[in-house]
Amino acid sequence: MRPTPRRKVFEHPGRFAIVAGGLTLVAILIGAAITTADTKDRRTTLPSEVQSVSPKPGAIVPPQEQIVVDLRDDLTADLSLCGPTQSGSCTPLPADQVTFVPGLGQLTYRPGPGNDVESFEPGLNRVEVKYRSQADPARDNGSYSWTFVSKS
Repeated sequence: MRPTPRRKVFEHPGRFAIVAGGLTLVAILIGAAITTADTKDRRTTLPSEVQSVSPKPGAIVPPQEQIVVDLRDDLTADLSLCGPTQSGSCTPLPADQVTFVPGLGQLTYRPGPGNDVESFEPGLNRVEVKYRSQADPARDNGSYSWTFVSKS
């Protein structure tokens, strides 16, 4: 009886090396594409001075939803509301109608009876925030605005 010849582990080592190298390269490219993907929506990215806003940009809200702006803790701001029928002009929200928490940099405005804005106009409304330093109003000046939709 003749022993069977021993079979090579890789019949064609050159081909194996090329295929293995190609598959490794594809895996590396897929991994790199996944880890570097830019999935942030630039339309809703807030500046570093603004930590959060409510209602969220583009949200659909009732006509008396409160507006909340959370700024960096050392900032304050003036708020204005631009309704869908106001062409280019906005209504400044009076400081005595805006609740401000200085230690947190939070401003809140709720439309209602007795306020300059009793309810949001149906349609696209825009909030303008002009922020500045609490300690030195000439420093850290900037602005941010966003829109939301009011449904009655």
